[in-house]
Amino acid sequence: MKNLEHKDPNKILNYIKKLENAVAQPLLDLDRREDVKISIRVDEKVGPAMFKDDPFIPNGYIANSLTIRAMRPDIFVLGDSIEDLSAIHQCACGKKLDVQFWQMCPYCARSFNL
Repeated sequence: MKNLEHKDPNKILNYIKKLENAVAQPLLDLDRREDVKISIRVDEKVGPAMFKDDPFIPNGYIANSLTIRAMRPDIFVLGDSIEDLSAIHQCACGKKLDVQFWQMCPYCARSFNL
């Protein structure tokens, strides 16, 4: 397998699908995946890349608008650990981010060139 540790986790999923097509056998059972939806509402008082419990929506969260825009809409997690696909990226603004969760920097809105 190519050096994928610094790549976007969604690209890793696409690579797995490519391998599945090559061998005509599924490597992951995506039909048995678990989809979880979380309610997140805008509150500009919350700092960048931070989430707080929503006082009005049970099991919901609040975050600032840049954080919400920067979040990946789908997060691919394999197994019980989110650390398996960790891909730390140093943004030009100086913040270190795990790109498995972000599609751009939640601090400065720069896009990632991975």
